[in-house]
Amino acid sequence: MNSIDTLIALANLRGSLDLRCQFQGECALDHPPESLGVAPYHIVLSGTCRAELSGGQHVTLEEGDILLMPGGATHLLRSQGARIRPVQPKVIEGGVLKVHRLGGDRPDLDMLCGSFHYNRQSLLLGALPEYLVVSSREWQGDGQLAALIALLRSEADGQQLGARSFIDALSSALFTLILRTWLARQTPVAGTFALLVDKRLSKAWQAMLADPGHEWTIDSLAAAATMSRATFMRAFVKVAGVSPWGLLTQLRMELAFNLLRQSHLSLLDIATQVGYQSQAAFSKKFKETYGEAPGRLRSSGG
Repeated sequence: MNSIDTLIALANLRGSLDLRCQFQGECALDHPPESLGVAPYHIVLSGTCRAELSGGQHVTLEEGDILLMPGGATHLLRSQGARIRPVQPKVIEGGVLKVHRLGGDRPDLDMLCGSFHYNRQSLLLGALPEYLVVSSREWQGDGQLAALIALLRSEADGQQLGARSFIDALSSALFTLILRTWLARQTPVAGTFALLVDKRLSKAWQAMLADPGHEWTIDSLAAAATMSRATFMRAFVKVAGVSPWGLLTQLRMELAFNLLRQSHLSLLDIATQVGYQSQAAFSKKFKETYGEAPGRLRSSGG
């Protein structure tokens, strides 16, 4: 398992394709902020629209483009040039997906809309920008992504047995392909992804990802990066934006979150597995991170 696989697994990412949106004429549709741990996405099958984002950015989306909102921020989708207020679409049920329709049944804009669900405080999703766009010009040469989108559309249009489960499984795979395509054109300068592309620091970060519960020291991490202790600390903080201990603690807490939800291990066993000798110290740090004690999170279902 490589580092990106590890981060995706830690995020416990699940995809779902939720809606088919078909709009004719001038339209505007508001998307309120999502709850923590939900990242909506939109795939433009045909037509053109404009996304107006909470930071004031305006992004034009064309046929084949994919918009992902990793933090679930509010956004408005409107047809190009439209000045009308957002309206509520007509909801049509009965197919594999609900259809949100504005205007007639010959849409100028046709989209597949879904969401990725992940564990809150995910290192992976937290390292992504407020929004990212994968342009059709970037993935048209990628047979995998093109085939997956075509398959999503085909399943959404049909009434095949098991279509709902199949679509959601495809949606989960879609995240990995979006991430892969986005990373292929990025040169991260800071954060988790920047660590992974740094020839020396990546060795220390990969070591932490491979064994978060190990009794790491600055000396052992610096040795993994083949750097002196002082040089390693300066370089790590500059690239990651946080100290090695800070990032290791985030990693350990995310692993603990998964173990609390997915295992029957005792709190002491989980504390030990994520590198804490004291259950009390582990519980204190976990509550600082997630806002509730580990036992309470487990009993509430997270």
